[in-house]
Amino acid sequence: MSVGIASMKKEGENVSGDRGTYFKTDSGLLCVILSDGMGTGEQAAHESIATVEILEELLKAGTEPGCAMRLLNSAAMLKNGEEWGYATVDLCCIDLFTGQTSFYKYGAAPSYVKTGRAIRRVRCTSLVAGMLAGEGSSPDMIKMRLRPGNVALIASDGVLAEKNDQWLRDILNASDGVETKALARTALKAAAERFGHTDDMTALAIRVEERQ
Repeated sequence: MSVGIASMKKEGENVSGDRGTYFKTDSGLLCVILSDGMGTGEQAAHESIATVEILEELLKAGTEPGCAMRLLNSAAMLKNGEEWGYATVDLCCIDLFTGQTSFYKYGAAPSYVKTGRAIRRVRCTSLVAGMLAGEGSSPDMIKMRLRPGNVALIASDGVLAEKNDQWLRDILNASDGVETKALARTALKAAAERFGHTDDMTALAIRVEERQ
């Protein structure tokens, strides 16, 4: 797997309220996480950093991803109103041996998966972490298998500020041979030209490659 990250702060802010990271677990699972703290600035950054740190710790300890997300939601509910506010959560887990992939989302923007000339939009209907209780506490989950040559793009809502996404689909259609870091930067640049710097923007691009 090849992963590239690009991020851009809201105009006038010193820090970004988005937080993105990726890592590989001992069991051969690639985990890609993106969290968007509600609002912008220091408080939003605090929310997203806390969210990512807790989820990363759970996953590295061997917690099953769906369970880790539910535990994160419970932790957010307990801390809400204290030092931690709301944050969206995007988690993509890819088995590096089989390509089996799961997308987990709490209140997150859509993600996109390119397979050949087809592009699939992975949508979310759940609320942000910390706002769900009882039977509705599970995140949205979408499963699929990624194969060599497939590309996935995970982005915060600052990148996807409207339902018209043809511009992003055009970028993905032209992404063959483009490095993931460059792809993430291209998506951010195009979003900034369309929407301005009115929100924090982060994009993570993933490409599946044949093991050599």
